[in-house]
Amino acid sequence: MKKIDPFYALQAGWVRYKNNAGMYTAFTIVWFIATLLITTVATGMGGILTLLGERLVALLMAIVLGAGTIFLTMGFSHVARKDELGTGVEFGDFFTALRVNQTQLFGVVVITSILGQLGTFFMPEGFATLSTGQFDFSNLDELQMMVEDMQEVYMDNMGVIMLATLIQIVFGVGFMFSTYRASLEGEGPMEALKWSFPRAWSNFFRIFVLALMTGIIAIILGVLTLFIGFLVIIPWMILVQFEMYDQICDKPEGLDPVVEQFDYDN
Repeated sequence: MKKIDPFYALQAGWVRYKNNAGMYTAFTIVWFIATLLITTVATGMGGILTLLGERLVALLMAIVLGAGTIFLTMGFSHVARKDELGTGVEFGDFFTALRVNQTQLFGVVVITSILGQLGTFFMPEGFATLSTGQFDFSNLDELQMMVEDMQEVYMDNMGVIMLATLIQIVFGVGFMFSTYRASLEGEGPMEALKWSFPRAWSNFFRIFVLALMTGIIAIILGVLTLFIGFLVIIPWMILVQFEMYDQICDKPEGLDPVVEQFDYDN
C-alpha cells in the first residue's frame, strides 16, 4: 500500500492554500460561523430530546454534528481536487459536497458515529451528564464537588473508559479517509470504510508524526498571531489532511499541479 510523506503533505497543503488563498480564507469564515450554528442546534436538540435517554441523545447529536461539519469541511477537498485537475474553481465549489454523493457521505457519517459511540453504551447512567454538565466555576464548593464526583466515577469505571478510548482511536484512525472516498469518488459507505481502514492503519506512525507536527505549528502560529492566524492555519491543516488522502489514492491521469510546482520551486 502507498505510504504518506508527512513533510511533503505539509508543503503540498501550503501550496494548495496559496493557489486560492483568498477563497480558502473567506470560506473558512463561513465554515467557522456555520460550525458554531450547527453546534448550537445540536446542543439545543440534545436538551429537547432528553426523554430519549442520554445515550441515544449523544448518538443523535454526534450524527448531526458529524454530518453538518463534514459536509462543509469536504468543500475544501472538492475545491482542492478541482484545482489539482486544472479545471478552475469558484466559491460555489466549496458546497459541492452538498450537491454530489450526499447519500454516500451521510452513510459514512452515520456508521462512524454509531461505531464511535459504542463505548458510551457501556458507561453508567449519568456519566455523560456529569462529563458535560453545566457548573458554576466561580463557586469553589461546587467546583470541588464536581471534581470529586468525576474522580469517583472515572476510578470506578476505568476499564470501560479505556475501552471507549480504544474504540475511538481504532475507528477514528481507521476510517479517517472514508469521507474522502465517499464524497470525492462516490463509493458506498461500506466500500469507503473498507478502503480506508487498512490504508490508514498501515500509515499510523506517519499520521501520528504529521498530527504532532501540525499541532505544534498550529499552536505556535496561533499564539504568535493572536489567533487571527487560524484563518490561514485551519484551511492549511484541512488541506494537509486532503493531501494525505491524495497520496494514498490512485491519482487521475495527468500531472499533479502541486508536484509540478514543488519541482519548479526546488
